[in-house]
Amino acid sequence: MTRRKRNQELLREQCTRVAVLLSFLDGTETAISHALGHANASTLSRVRAGMTFLDSETLAKLGAIDVQGVAVPNLHWVLTGVGAPFLGKPGRKTALVSALCELASHAFEEDRR
Repeated sequence: MTRRKRNQELLREQCTRVAVLLSFLDGTETAISHALGHANASTLSRVRAGMTFLDSETLAKLGAIDVQGVAVPNLHWVLTGVGAPFLGKPGRKTALVSALCELASHAFEEDRR
């Protein structure tokens, strides 16, 4: 049985979306890597370079990380590009979440160029 080839364009776009989300997280690259369950920052470096994507456990941890105290990453957006980059936490100001989403969307479009 032959192995199916990865869609390189999709991989690049998903990696770019993850990189955009990571730019909104507080902490060093090493601290973020540890929060996602990695021993060092090499996996995130490879994701930022578009060489590999996160496994399902790491994605689940990414989706639970607090962003600026008002939101969490939207994994549907990470995988498909559909929807808002962030989901508001209950009881948080929607204007702040909207501003984060606008900034992330703009950053993604800039990184694609």
